Amino acid sequence: MASLNNKKLKKLLKSKSRLKIENNPDLFYREFLKSELYIPVVAMEKEDSLKDGDTLDLQIGFFDEENGDRNIYLFTDTNELEKAAYPIKSIAVNMMELSIILSQFDAEFNYIVINPYSIDSYKIDFNEFLDRNNF
Repeated sequence: MASLNNKKLKKLLKSKSRLKIENNPDLFYREFLKSELYIPVVAMEKEDSLKDGDTLDLQIGFFDEENGDRNIYLFTDTNELEKAAYPIKSIAVNMMELSIILSQFDAEFNYIVINPYSIDSYKIDFNEFLDRNNF
């Protein structure tokens, strides 16, 4: 799996930088939207039935929490993916492109959660995210 470079974003997500994000959310969103992150996906076909050249239909993986929230998880790098206690299939996606894709979804989501298994995980309200991107 290709390694992603999201050092600036990870630095902003550190607990000690949270006040900086709260005081200037545009700083976070500028960095977030130019980032490329891993997003969990589910293959709609059985992998063993695929042949070279076949098109793979993927769905974005989402997570239904015990409290009823439906969230999208994103990961800044493979180290963050490995913190999950289970294997996650993922693809790397540019966040600006993903924001356009997500604006087309009929499904309701509550949050986008960056690095959900980290002490520095960060939740973004889904509707605020769409509003900030003028969708």
